[in-house]
Amino acid sequence: MQIMYTFMEDLKRVVENYIANKEFDKAIDMLSSEINKDDKQLQLLEMRGDIYYTLQKFGDALNDFNKILKIDKNNRIILSKAEMTKQILRFQNLDIYESTNLNLDPWLDE
Repeated sequence: MQIMYTFMEDLKRVVENYIANKEFDKAIDMLSSEINKDDKQLQLLEMRGDIYYTLQKFGDALNDFNKILKIDKNNRIILSKAEMTKQILRFQNLDIYESTNLNLDPWLDE
């Protein structure tokens, strides 16, 4: 008995194999190629967003998560991934020199 696979299952298996072998650029290229053909492939956008997140390319990850949310506003998993990514970006962009209290005087930090 031969098992038939769909194109999406085959693509997902190839991408997962690239990820397992830490060939992230190949996985991103393959996903991007398919997303460019049809940008409403939510599963592919999520996979690519997850890879970007893993590579700490948080801006790219957030862009993919936001594309998904434009189509599926109530996707709770993507909502949480997007929120977590936003928090990381906010933290990374925090200006440590924002405070004028450079001597760390406790009476000035109120």
